Amino acid sequence: MNMPYNYIFNELVADEDDILGQLAYAAYKRQKIEFIQAFREKNGIDPQDGDLAPFHDISNGLSQLGVYRTQAAKLVRDFSEAALTTEVDGLRRFYSVKANNEIRSARPGFWKGVAQSLIGSGMFALLIGCFVFFTWSLKQGPRQVIEQVFDVVIVDAESSLKTASAEEPSF
Repeated sequence: MNMPYNYIFNELVADEDDILGQLAYAAYKRQKIEFIQAFREKNGIDPQDGDLAPFHDISNGLSQLGVYRTQAAKLVRDFSEAALTTEVDGLRRFYSVKANNEIRSARPGFWKGVAQSLIGSGMFALLIGCFVFFTWSLKQGPRQVIEQVFDVVIVDAESSLKTASAEEPSF
């Protein structure tokens, strides 16, 4: 007995770009292979076309077509989740390593930090010293500051003439 052509492929696959439909058809074929293997184990022979009639009746029902589509959608969803999880984990590891490397390269080493601190402290002390000197010199006046800092006596021209004339012996 020859079975008439089964149109389930046309029921499940809308066009050649219908990946979900093709996966649904693969689910149908997997179930058909399982049915044939179970028949072979039970009866010890391969099924004839008539033996497949009950399977075709059940598998071509609207509810079973929906089950195939649901299985295909679950397969796509599980595959997508697994692929995305793998991609996310890879990106997470990549950017974690990259961030750690960036942080290490941006953070100065211990001795470099010590040197920066010493230079900064020295510059601060120098700045404070200049500030104190400037404040002190404002109170003293420039003449007294120069005399005290350089340990000299500044004599202006008028006072030097008076001093020189006062020191000259009179005859």
